[in-house]
Amino acid sequence: MTEAEKRYVKQLEDRLYCLESIITHVSEGVILTDHDCRITVFNPAKERMEQMKAKDVMGMISWEAYTHSNREISEHQQVSDTREPILNAYRPHAYVNDIPVYIYYSTYPVVRDGELLGVYTISRNEEILRELLYETIEQKRDINYYNKPSASKSNLAPGTSFTFAHFCGQSPQTKALIKEAQMVASTSASILICGETGTGKEVLAQSIHNFGQEKKTFIPINCAAIPEALLESTLFGSVRGAFTGAVDRQGLLVAAGDGTLFLDEINSMSVAMQAKLLRALQEKCVRPVGSLKEEPFRCRLICATNESVQTLLGEKRLRPDLFYRISDFILTIPPLRERPEDILDLTEMFIQRYNEEFHKNISTVTADLKRRLVQNKWPGNTRELEHVIRNVMLRVPELERELTMKEYLSYMPESELTEEKVTAIPPLSTSLPDAVRQLQRSMIVAALEHCGGNLTQAAKELGIQRQNLAQRIKRLNLSDP
Repeated sequence: MTEAEKRYVKQLEDRLYCLESIITHVSEGVILTDHDCRITVFNPAKERMEQMKAKDVMGMISWEAYTHSNREISEHQQVSDTREPILNAYRPHAYVNDIPVYIYYSTYPVVRDGELLGVYTISRNEEILRELLYETIEQKRDINYYNKPSASKSNLAPGTSFTFAHFCGQSPQTKALIKEAQMVASTSASILICGETGTGKEVLAQSIHNFGQEKKTFIPINCAAIPEALLESTLFGSVRGAFTGAVDRQGLLVAAGDGTLFLDEINSMSVAMQAKLLRALQEKCVRPVGSLKEEPFRCRLICATNESVQTLLGEKRLRPDLFYRISDFILTIPPLRERPEDILDLTEMFIQRYNEEFHKNISTVTADLKRRLVQNKWPGNTRELEHVIRNVMLRVPELERELTMKEYLSYMPESELTEEKVTAIPPLSTSLPDAVRQLQRSMIVAALEHCGGNLTQAAKELGIQRQNLAQRIKRLNLSDP
């Protein structure tokens, strides 16, 4: 070999080494297959994206490495056959624990002098951009918990008032919830939001819509507020003469277009109506009441329930097949008592809101009032806290700048001002079984009084299941004290 040839080989070796170094360190995933569709390059970024190991797939035919694929649907084989690139696609190639991993990618053929040398795919790493987006939203929430509606209406879908900037709270639970909601917001997946009354389920639903479909229609409906006889025509539509007073009306599933239909308190829907809704969701078509024709719909469905799914399924008040259809993704809003870190954040937000509405100038809250607010169990959750702050703010003198216990106590009913009830300890002369029975009785009575007779909330306060509480009430004859 001549010196010139040696220098040329050395240049090729150096160039190959540099290219391999670049492929190893870029943040984009790279996979290269040869003319037989066997994998020859699978870089570390691709390993991280799809949670696969290069050593396990090198030399394998691409559709055998991706076990969910086959030759007929292999995109590398398609590009190899057609020599046409696939640009800016978005779909899953790998599955982790049966969960699809979606990536953006483009696939190109490598052709020299008319000969196909291979096919390669460049997968863009969206994680960095997504994390920056989360960080931006968190900073916005940190700077200003409450944006004036007039300042942001242009960015909101008609009929909505909230974004994630309004979903206040800095607790780990709230931050994790928001991150999960943002992940699913831009997809067409159906979402089920679970949370007690007053936790902010519609605020979260509107935030999800405005994060992913902000210019599209958002239609909310409370299933508990509509009579059963009218709910079907409200959702599916009706034709004139179908029933007394019926007119030609478009159903909300169709009216929502390619936006979002929010069904609040879906747990109040009868089982018969659930069966009709299930069929519509399966067929992606509705038949207006009194009509023989079906109409397609495209909207994304967000549902909400103020009871636990386990309770609803256990008591057969929610059809399992409908549950699976409406819960591609489940978001659970913890009650306020489980995230006390959010109470003062919410208090600050409500103070800002009612400063503007009532023309007040409150800027601080006394330490003793903060302590009282944090110690409260808030069975009505965020809605109850807002109600309290609103009423307290009404009692603040116009020039006052500090919110104190004085205004709080002047608002609270007399029964709430007494010290918390202490459960009486049975005397030592009482037998142990009787003492346990008395203690159980007094604790259950106190919990039911505090929760206004709501068994589900009382069971949570006592740390037992609702069914267990109902059995204890019956055993202790508390239903007829």
